[in-house]
Amino acid sequence: MIFQDENLLNSVYRSLEPDNISFPDGISFKMNRLGKTLIFNLTSKNEILSLLSTIDDLIESIQITCNTLNSLKVR
Repeated sequence: MIFQDENLLNSVYRSLEPDNISFPDGISFKMNRLGKTLIFNLTSKNEILSLLSTIDDLIESIQITCNTLNSLKVR
């Protein structure tokens, strides 16, 4: 996922760090930053629906963080 603003990327990264701990059994998640890119590595031994649900949750968390930070910028 590419960000135009490196500060926003760092904020999203920090907001997701605590979530890296409590993934369902059979799913592993690693996250790294490279420049303005946020890189995810998700692997699953579970059914594909479980992985898709985890990806949905991850994307939703990113959207919420970005929306919150953008609304704070406007104020």
